[in-house]
Amino acid sequence: MIQFMSTPLLFTTAEDNTYCYDNSTRIVFPVGDTERQFLQQVDAGSCYDENDFIQHGLSALLEQIRHYRLFQSVFTPPVITEQYMEEKIQSEGISHLCLIVTDACNFRCKYCIYSDHYYYSKSFANRHMSFDTAKASIDYFMNVNRKAVEYNPNIDITIGFYGGETLLNWRLIRQVVEYTEQAYSLLFPNLVYSITTNAYLLSEENIDYMLEHRFSISVSLDGHPQNHDRNRVTIDNKPTFAKVFNNLQLLERIYQEKVAAQKPAIPYGILITYDNLADFEEMEAFFASQPNIDQRVQRVSRVSDMNTSYYGDEQQLEPFLQRRGEYIHQLITRSKNKTFEDTATQFSKTVLKSIIFEPMMNLPYNPNELRGTCLPGLHKLAVDSEGRFHMCEKINPHYPIGDIHHGLDISMQAKCMNEFFAALKHCADCNLSNVCNLCYVIAETDGKGFRLESDYCERFREGIVSSFSTYYSIMESNPHLFQDLRE
Repeated sequence: MIQFMSTPLLFTTAEDNTYCYDNSTRIVFPVGDTERQFLQQVDAGSCYDENDFIQHGLSALLEQIRHYRLFQSVFTPPVITEQYMEEKIQSEGISHLCLIVTDACNFRCKYCIYSDHYYYSKSFANRHMSFDTAKASIDYFMNVNRKAVEYNPNIDITIGFYGGETLLNWRLIRQVVEYTEQAYSLLFPNLVYSITTNAYLLSEENIDYMLEHRFSISVSLDGHPQNHDRNRVTIDNKPTFAKVFNNLQLLERIYQEKVAAQKPAIPYGILITYDNLADFEEMEAFFASQPNIDQRVQRVSRVSDMNTSYYGDEQQLEPFLQRRGEYIHQLITRSKNKTFEDTATQFSKTVLKSIIFEPMMNLPYNPNELRGTCLPGLHKLAVDSEGRFHMCEKINPHYPIGDIHHGLDISMQAKCMNEFFAALKHCADCNLSNVCNLCYVIAETDGKGFRLESDYCERFREGIVSSFSTYYSIMESNPHLFQDLRE
């Protein structure tokens, strides 16, 4: 007897080929007409005698189900105990320390998480982290990882700087690097730093320093001048593109000088944020005209629509959405050509990866127990300017998990995780739970537990099924596209 614990999910490609996704194993396999007709009738909990498969010419499907244990499990939310968290900290350490070095910023980007558009986030403030706070954070971070090295000698750790605008507290950043290298370089000789900046205050001096000290630099640039200056403005509402772009050219020149001198500089990256008024065709034309900048495009992400009033009526203009839809349709068509990866802009490839490929990369053959979230304070520990610990730099300040004086609060870490999983009451019935990318930020409130917007799951389902169809349509024509991403 074969019992289906989860409902098969069927989808069709542009060439009218049908595939089935199994949520138990995250395996996708092609199905013929007879198999498709059978699987369409199956619901979670259905039972079938093995002879039924044989009599209906489904022996191959039966063998696949047996061999790979398809459709044989359901999602059960884990119960996180304090002992579990203690063991994880002891054996895995903390991967990334994120120092929020300032709450001040010299920009007033209209989509910024600190703007009035977001319900639960904090506002800008003239607060800067002190060296004492940074030093205490680093010492705690290093002491935790010193113990974890006994269990994992190859542990890799990073220290990141975040804001506000990070370069407003450049003096502290240098102090942190100098202290860390003096105190901990023997223990962690391969430590890498990361920084996110709007690039307005980049200079020859600070660029040279960061590249010399193993910094991964991420710069925000929203494409061509008209689009960038539409949202990314100074405090007094002045455009910023010209200065940011000039500083990017300076960064590129100094980086290339390091490379030519065979110095181990880490390549910098460009982060692009778009909303419903962004024109992708114009953005691609801009990056095509700037190949040195285009090759640095690292991420293209949409302004969040969670817990925000940012997307008002003026942002939902149908012509812009239709134009973007046409661009993406053309991009998908282009990607089926085997020369696409060698000829397309990095911008267009990053768009394709972000909307189609990355959702599909959550398909390894192992359980997705934590959904899209992380272990708070372990995968990343964010420290604000006053020394409070947070799960990450993106979540609002209503979920503290410790501070520099007392360390991580194990009980709060476990509480946050259990409250998060309590909000996922429909996951057990969902045949996409194992590719779900839910995290704390998506379900955050004012600190009173977690809550999903009523239509979140429906929108996620529509998007992921569309991505399945598009992804396998592309793979049928160009199976080696982005091979490195898929391995």
